[in-house]
Amino acid sequence: MELWIGALNLGFLYSFMTMGVFITFRVHDFPDITVDGSFTTGAAAAAVLMVSGVNPFAAILAAFGAGAVAGSVTALIHTRLHINGLLAGILVMTGLYSINLHIMGRSNIPLLSQTTLFTWLEHINPGLREEIWITLALLALMGIFWAVMALFFKTDMGIAMRVTGNNPDMAAAAGIHVHRMTVFGVALANGLVGVSGGLIAQYQGFADIGMGIGTIVIGLAAVIIGESVLRKRSMAVIVLSVIIGSVIFRLMIAVALYVGMNPIDLKLLTAAFVLVTLIVSKRIGAGPTGLRLRLSGLTRFLTGRRVAAGLAGIGVALLVGYLLKTHWIGPSTPKVRATIGLFQVVDHGLLNITRDSFVEEMKRLGYEPSKSIHIMMENANGDLATVNTIVDKFLQKNVDIVVPISTACAQAAISKVKDRAIVFATVANPFIIGAGDSDTVHLPNVTGVYGWVPMEKTLALAQRLIPGNLRIGTIWDPSQANSVYNVEQLKEAATAASNVTFLGATITGSSEVYDAARSLVSRGIDAFVLAPDNLVYSAFESLVKAARSKKVPIFMSDVERLPDGALATLGYDYTLSGIQAARLVDRILRGEDPRDIPFERYSNLTLGLNLDAARDLGISIPADLLREATRIHGLRVSEKKTPRIGLIQFALEPNVERCKEGILRALADNGYVDGKNIEIFYKNAQADFSMINAIIQDFLRREVDIIVPLSTPCVQAAVQLAGNQSDITVVFTYIFDPYRIGAAKSPEDHLPNMTGVSCFPPIEQMMDLIKEMFPERKKVGIVSNSSEANSEAVLAKLRPHAAKIGLEIIEATATSPSDVLDAAKSLVSRGAEVFLNPGNNTLSVGFDSFVKVADQRDIPVFTVDSEQLDQALVYLGPDTYQTGYDGGVYLARVLNGENATDLPIYQTPQAALGINRKVAVREGFDIPKNIMKRADRIISNERGQP
Repeated sequence: MELWIGALNLGFLYSFMTMGVFITFRVHDFPDITVDGSFTTGAAAAAVLMVSGVNPFAAILAAFGAGAVAGSVTALIHTRLHINGLLAGILVMTGLYSINLHIMGRSNIPLLSQTTLFTWLEHINPGLREEIWITLALLALMGIFWAVMALFFKTDMGIAMRVTGNNPDMAAAAGIHVHRMTVFGVALANGLVGVSGGLIAQYQGFADIGMGIGTIVIGLAAVIIGESVLRKRSMAVIVLSVIIGSVIFRLMIAVALYVGMNPIDLKLLTAAFVLVTLIVSKRIGAGPTGLRLRLSGLTRFLTGRRVAAGLAGIGVALLVGYLLKTHWIGPSTPKVRATIGLFQVVDHGLLNITRDSFVEEMKRLGYEPSKSIHIMMENANGDLATVNTIVDKFLQKNVDIVVPISTACAQAAISKVKDRAIVFATVANPFIIGAGDSDTVHLPNVTGVYGWVPMEKTLALAQRLIPGNLRIGTIWDPSQANSVYNVEQLKEAATAASNVTFLGATITGSSEVYDAARSLVSRGIDAFVLAPDNLVYSAFESLVKAARSKKVPIFMSDVERLPDGALATLGYDYTLSGIQAARLVDRILRGEDPRDIPFERYSNLTLGLNLDAARDLGISIPADLLREATRIHGLRVSEKKTPRIGLIQFALEPNVERCKEGILRALADNGYVDGKNIEIFYKNAQADFSMINAIIQDFLRREVDIIVPLSTPCVQAAVQLAGNQSDITVVFTYIFDPYRIGAAKSPEDHLPNMTGVSCFPPIEQMMDLIKEMFPERKKVGIVSNSSEANSEAVLAKLRPHAAKIGLEIIEATATSPSDVLDAAKSLVSRGAEVFLNPGNNTLSVGFDSFVKVADQRDIPVFTVDSEQLDQALVYLGPDTYQTGYDGGVYLARVLNGENATDLPIYQTPQAALGINRKVAVREGFDIPKNIMKRADRIISNERGQP
């Protein structure tokens, strides 16, 4: 129902614009393209005034005035300067783009927290559903609008305006001032267009600089459709046809979406529908000398029932849509446990990466398409009106969770969706669109993943490679809110640096990028420093061409563009945006309330360097910067010497050190000693995720023979950077689940150059143990890190088992060890009665804070980490020394010549139970005797020894 009601409401709101197009197109015979700009002008004026506290009714009057002024300028240029009407409209429309930006002060103004006409209607709602109540109110407004316009066209002024457009010479002979009447008519038309823009902005909850693009096409199509349905020539019927045409056009879009048509084809559908209506209309209405249908009987029938014919045509279209839906295409929403509505504003590389990684992560989380979950994917292809229609479709289909990708989609979803969860992704700044005030204080049904590129770090990178005074140039589209925000950050960073000069150029289309780049190059810039911008990045090749002519280096945030000519990139891997969003959706599907889930920022900032570009530009890249790089393009090959091993660990942890001891002992037992017949490079990421890729990349640059990653984050980076490489082998250990991160599908089916040892903890037995020891405690608190695949793998197995045995899992997120303290406190505030470390690198580093909070509240601490037993009450997990030893044996086998492809992944079988009686006595916990008997290790003195 929401889809059809929403389309009907949009049709009513666009009727004002359609009437404006009708006045210029049919009454004045004036091809006025100003409406593409005046529509946005009306929205901008209304939005700015409402944000300033002006009554929304007064804001609509201002929107009318702003649009009328724009129309007057077009008409005056045409009548006074004798400029062709079409050209005059193009000139004013072009100028309005800049004027609208000046009016708004930015490219997007959110109105979610403002009082609008529609929030006012909510206050007087007698108890009906919101959209239906709005429909009834708009229906009454359309009745008034129809009566006023029909009466106006019958007044002397209306008749004079119609005569002026129909026959200017006769009008002049009758004493009508043709030029003044033309100015009045075009001003009135654009005033109505401005009203439509103001109403649409209030309805959708924001005003955007790009919302008027294509308005003239929509208006013309609606006018033609309306004329084809109602062909009688009385003014009352003509005005009614304008309103009906607008409604039919929006319903047509809704039908296309309903039957599953790709939004890419909506413009084609519009053109085809208008063409068919024109042909049929012409044949039906042909006179005796005109074209007639061959069947004269059918002609008489149709010409006598034009209205019925038009309505029948719509009915046929709906019937065909229904047949497509139910018989040919089939039901779009299968009977599954949950349905997710995922949509993006345009087809763009970063958005596509987010979308695809979201879908893949949902599969990895165990949600099989068409079985346990159904994902409806839509693309608005840059049409903001279609964005709103897609949201209506999701409501019509009763999706469980809406996942908008991009700021525009998130804004539309937040405005319309109130009764179900929204999880946004790839949004730069959710706070400027009204999603919340902070990560934890946000709309109750909204959560998601966001982050903006640190432009100050990008500038600092440019300064490291180009010392001295620096003139930087950047190009951006001022209609993109994210681009404007990032450019402002860059300007601030440049101002703060005394030796940096900022030069900029704005564009409105991708075709302008080359000329803008050439202009900056001619002004003597030393480097391009580019903020994220869809238009600039889509025409990146043009910018590279301009930069190469003067050997100007390029710094940017799109890491995927590194091989295309950029010298350096610093940005986020948007694969993680989709992955993080999928994990948030998983939490909601498992019963968590979105209001309790904080917004998450992107993790893993990626630094990329292009050695080929550096060579061509004559720029030397420092060795320390190469070590920091997480991606390097154009690696050079060097000669190999004795077998070299690169060993990387996430942080300095006791368990990892015991694992390393096991590895070295196994190597020694097999005849391999570091410094004699092998060379080992030891690297520590210091709990910094961004450093892991840099270290792996450094191993590749050194051309080590074997990489030994310890812990899941390190193995995950090795999979991404060294997986499937024939000239290097990866032997991992100290990892819970190598299958989840793409290293393998089964012990035998793994990446050909990768093998190793896993040590998945007995997490189900741990939950059983918690219930056995503390049957009265039902809430288990866990600090997790969604960017750690090992943490997610354990939680994925833990959650269903906990629910099965009657335990409630309370989770808090920590993205760094410094966050653990606050996360632990939040668990206490939400009623956690037991603390558990299920195997999380971030938590392990910040475990002292975790225990501190637990001790203050007399909360027992359980862990799968044996080295934490001196602080925890109970340990149940793998023997990390044995895990390391098993990994060392595999490493020795590879050094002996065995192929990693032939070595199945091995699971360390040993698991041990440890009890800390010292903690039990201090905190007053009673340990059952049968559990004490099962323990492999018991700590009973202050030194933490058995």
